[in-house]
Amino acid sequence: MSLPLPVLKESQIKALAADQSFERGQRYYRNGAIYNPVLQGQTLWADCEGTETYQPRVTLGPEGVEDSDCTCPYDWGGLCKHLVALLLTYIHDRDSIRSVPPIPELLAQRSREDLIALVERMVQRHPDLLDWVDMPTTTGGHTPNLDNYRRAVERVFRGSDMDTMAAALAALAEQGHHFADHGDWVNAGDIYQLLLEEANDHYDDTVLEVDYDGAVAMVIQDIAEGLSDSLGEAKGLDTGRHCLWIETCLAAVLKDLQLGGIDYAYPARDALLKHSTDEDWAWVEGQIRQVIQGTGLRKVSEWGQESLVDLLVKRAKTRGQSADTLVLELGTSRQKAFYHLRQGNVDAALSLARSHFMELPGLVKQFADALLEANQPALALDFIQTCQQERDYYGYGEWLVQFFAQHGSPEQMVAAQFDHLKLRFTLEGYRDLKAKAESLGQWDTLRPQIITPLQEGKRFSSLVDIALLEQDWESALAYLEHLNRFERPKYSILAAKALEADQPQIAIALYRQVIETAIANRGRDNYRQAAEHLKAVQRLSQSLSQEAEFSQYVQTLRTQNKNLPALKQELDRAKL
Repeated sequence: MSLPLPVLKESQIKALAADQSFERGQRYYRNGAIYNPVLQGQTLWADCEGTETYQPRVTLGPEGVEDSDCTCPYDWGGLCKHLVALLLTYIHDRDSIRSVPPIPELLAQRSREDLIALVERMVQRHPDLLDWVDMPTTTGGHTPNLDNYRRAVERVFRGSDMDTMAAALAALAEQGHHFADHGDWVNAGDIYQLLLEEANDHYDDTVLEVDYDGAVAMVIQDIAEGLSDSLGEAKGLDTGRHCLWIETCLAAVLKDLQLGGIDYAYPARDALLKHSTDEDWAWVEGQIRQVIQGTGLRKVSEWGQESLVDLLVKRAKTRGQSADTLVLELGTSRQKAFYHLRQGNVDAALSLARSHFMELPGLVKQFADALLEANQPALALDFIQTCQQERDYYGYGEWLVQFFAQHGSPEQMVAAQFDHLKLRFTLEGYRDLKAKAESLGQWDTLRPQIITPLQEGKRFSSLVDIALLEQDWESALAYLEHLNRFERPKYSILAAKALEADQPQIAIALYRQVIETAIANRGRDNYRQAAEHLKAVQRLSQSLSQEAEFSQYVQTLRTQNKNLPALKQELDRAKL
């Protein structure tokens, strides 16, 4: 029994789309861009003629639109214009939509000869469907022909459309799911292993770059999970097959490192840990050692080395074995330094950190934090200050401020904040430093040392921030004049808002500059912002009894921009 179709309103569609998409979708609908609309069960689709022909598709549910997709490249949030046009057709032109029964019902009365002829015509019109026709299928009680699967998956990876590739790969994986659902884990595992092996060979950086939504990668994860389940569930698995499955899992782990750690086929890593026998693991560890030591064909980055050592360590711990030797023999400098620190060998840890971390500010801070956790604040401070002398990275200043807040005097913390603010000015940091320095009677001395470098460096946006904070309106307006055309609108708005109470006339003048710039830049978003700022001018004009001047200004804007209908719409919407 089919579910009742929902009643939709335009307001529901509008809420699901950006304003621009909705307006363009309305135009497409009115211009008859939707053709061949079809409703099959709860699924609605059609062709939509735009810059090229796209296929919007919508799944309907009791509450309205449950799911949607379109073959167009739109990816900026909400429904695209083609989907809007399709749904408007559903709302206003239901009679134009052809209802068709489900595919099984459509084909049930066809003879075998009819079905063969139908498929032949479909393949002639759409040759890419041949891959689906030639795809291996599984029926109960039959062993899969793995050669057919290999040929099929090789064809899949020769494609260029990621959605098509993901769908075809998922269809092949479905054959493995079929065996798994019937408890035939050996045949299921054979299919999963072959698919993952081929994915390891073909899913490279070139595919990754265009697999934007990770559609193909997610199918590969599903395949890896199936192989992991097969390793755990298959009974009486022969040694050769078991070793091949383990080898494929390791290849997937190494592929992930090659791709930069994207969690490619991530269940394969857990499969190695859970399902490797001691004999398997001896071989796995040997392969990993070759990779780390660079004696094999594959080489990894330092990050990859850490990941592999972590894998070896995790396995050792699950067996109740010590991992110390593994870390000291195969670990990176970072792993060894943190290992020594955990063991209380502070001198050895510091020696490694000073030799290898100096050019890595994030790691420097991480190690300094570890020293604090080890109750070594003096060593942590000395380490950061030594690194700061080598490279004046702003993150060190942040660390020192926090350090002195917990371990130093107020004077030390203010000095650290002052040094940090000179390196990286923020208004929040300025405000905080001012409050603390005033309590110590140091602000009058420190302030000029902050302002002068900003003036010399022509950091006018920061100077505007300071002037507005300190309500120095004259300086704020003077600095505004020096801002470039990209910065000026933002700071003019800040200044206008700050000046509304004390100098409303100047605030109005600033708002007008912003309004006229926004209109000159064109675009509905700019017109909407202009209307918003006009509301502020209206409010200020009313407080100054200048309603007539405001009305004249709005009329002048309308007259000067009479050829901008979108601006007129936004002004009308704002009741201006």
